Amino acid sequence: MASGTHPQHQSGLLTRLPREILDKIYLEIWRTCGLHQHILFHGKGPGGKDQHFCRWECCTEYRVDDPLQADVEKLRARLDVPLGTDIRGTQPPEIGMYCRRLMSPWMDHWRCGERATQEHGIEAISSYTTSDINCWRTWKDNRPDDLHVSSWSPYLPMLLTCRLVSAQCLKSIYESITFIFTDLRSIQAWFGYCQLRPEWKIVFEGHITPPAFHKYARSFELSLDPDFGRSFICGNIIRDLPKAEHPHDGYDFHWLHLSRFNNLCKVKIWVNARSKTHRFDSKEIVFGIKELDVKAFTKSLSSFEDIASVTISSPLGPSFEPEEGFVKNFALPNVTLYKRGSGDKFHPWLNLINDRPGSYHNNLIHTCRTGQVRLAINGGNHHVMREV
Repeated sequence: MASGTHPQHQSGLLTRLPREILDKIYLEIWRTCGLHQHILFHGKGPGGKDQHFCRWECCTEYRVDDPLQADVEKLRARLDVPLGTDIRGTQPPEIGMYCRRLMSPWMDHWRCGERATQEHGIEAISSYTTSDINCWRTWKDNRPDDLHVSSWSPYLPMLLTCRLVSAQCLKSIYESITFIFTDLRSIQAWFGYCQLRPEWKIVFEGHITPPAFHKYARSFELSLDPDFGRSFICGNIIRDLPKAEHPHDGYDFHWLHLSRFNNLCKVKIWVNARSKTHRFDSKEIVFGIKELDVKAFTKSLSSFEDIASVTISSPLGPSFEPEEGFVKNFALPNVTLYKRGSGDKFHPWLNLINDRPGSYHNNLIHTCRTGQVRLAINGGNHHVMREV
């Protein structure tokens, strides 16, 4: 080889194939482990040295309707249980299965949680959120000895191949993958935050958004609690911070930092009909998404005006028509808004999933005559979210 020749530049793969063909090859490589990936912020904290991001392949296609509610309705009709009466018991076994799905911290991605449970154990779903202080992908307690756990992916091998391939693959990965987030802790650690009180710095400082995410990412999906507006660091009381006299409004979606993206073109959001994230006092009044009327909701979505396609599925208040279905003539032409009624008719006991087969709450589904959005109170009870 002649002196001064760069071996990477002599590769037939890099010099003879056009970039369009290379991108198709890379896409097929990423496809081997899924083009939809959950991003989860795990680790012992706060401030623990083990804090890290995990990925988990998504196996749930985004839908604006809720097939789980439809499944429970079929079960209720088959058992001839009147609305307003609890469905309970261990027979048929679907009661326990649907109850666990309703309780899942993975929300509309409960299928992904079930697959994680099959491979990693009950820790994957036995928390209030999908981010927890324990990483269930490395958790070994109570795991069967013969359980096969595979953490292989093609990402690092391709990124470590050589500098030229790494640069091409980094761009291809972030352009090709849809990033999915099912809890606010992961969102804030990945997307970034506004301001931090001193006690939160040990949790989030040092975690920065991957630069390639803002530069190349084309799509992401979010699953949110119905009271997500109060759940952000900057949405809590921050009067001890300089230049911060009032909590920030989470319903303006400023926390997504959409102006930082260069190529974002698709966003999908699911707003759940229940929340276990906060354990409210029984007298506490909580503002939620059903209290936004059409005008306020349109204003809250103004930050999405430069995104080509935005899809939102949420319970909404009575000012939105129809009672259930796509909201027509919405003011923002790039936003597809689907109203899942005023909430769910079927809810679980709002507490943690446990693995005790005989537990009463593992086999209990509350039913109600009209759709409700429920927020947990300590002890497994709930508030019903107000609406306008």
